[in-house]
Amino acid sequence: MKSIDCRELLRLVEIVSDSKAILIGRSFTIDGFAQRLVRVVTHAHSDHVLGLKDSIMYSNYIVATPATHELLYTLGYIGGANYRRLYEFKKIEMNYYEKREFDDETIILLPTTHILGSAQVLIDTDGYRIGYTSDFKLGDNTVYIKQPDILVIEATYGHPVYRRRFKHDVPDLLIDLINEGFKRYGRVVIYGYHGKLQEVMRIIREKGVEEPFILTKKIYAITQIAEKYGWRIGNYYLSTSREAKEIICSKQKHIFFDHMVKAKYRRIDGSVLNIVLSGHEYNEPVKKIDEYTWLAALSDHADFDELIEYIENSQPRIIVVDGSREGYPHIFAQELRRLGWNAVVLPFKRNG
Repeated sequence: MKSIDCRELLRLVEIVSDSKAILIGRSFTIDGFAQRLVRVVTHAHSDHVLGLKDSIMYSNYIVATPATHELLYTLGYIGGANYRRLYEFKKIEMNYYEKREFDDETIILLPTTHILGSAQVLIDTDGYRIGYTSDFKLGDNTVYIKQPDILVIEATYGHPVYRRRFKHDVPDLLIDLINEGFKRYGRVVIYGYHGKLQEVMRIIREKGVEEPFILTKKIYAITQIAEKYGWRIGNYYLSTSREAKEIICSKQKHIFFDHMVKAKYRRIDGSVLNIVLSGHEYNEPVKKIDEYTWLAALSDHADFDELIEYIENSQPRIIVVDGSREGYPHIFAQELRRLGWNAVVLPFKRNG
């Protein structure tokens, strides 16, 4: 490997505070707008599609996995007809492990566990290998970027207090709650964010629960995309469809899925069991909110232990902690340095 110093690091990687863009090499801006040849979108969450319309106007190429490209459309991130036409011309669908070259730099998208279509990024520039995890948690799909010169990593839960020692218990406890809801009311309503809802649907099916799902319009569309890319869900219906209305009217057991913003309007009248999916609970795997509502601690981000485990398996030479998004980047970098790693936070803090 080449030797590398801090000045070399700053030449290769930059994180822009305002736009939250991850700039790597000469060509790439990732998850935020910058005047670069290539815009990469690692996944279809709002804090990673910032400035996408500006990128559609400026960049020559918009790179993402096929699933992420479809989600960007479905979730309304592309904009109106003029943006859509330009986007269609510029978009590049990259499958995992596929390699592309732009201006003598190469990029590979690697699989990860976060939401449908999520990807890590590995770029080779001037003989250096630079990886970016984006948002992730450890799971069957997450691969480690092995021995990069620089690893850019998230730190949403980069504080040592954020450890989910019970995380492997949550799926079974979730199924217990669902079965209890069926027994008492015949109906369960699950509230969560796009992507996480589909993950829960897949977990429920893998655990053998085959009762029908009833979905609102956008959740239905995203679930169709998930099935297109191999997620086994099945037996789900649009909430306005005749089939869904018959299921509800006949009082057949079912699970209704709705967006998190609707949770505050949930019914607490004894007719339904509500389950709210949250990544912010660290004390209990499931927690009772009221007589008819439970919280399930299901996160799509790595906890502190998973962040450390990733780094230990990756063995990067230099770690750049993303300090532009929510989390604990400075505490995490401090912990890494205490463990002997060469770690910095970007963007640097400005004095005054």
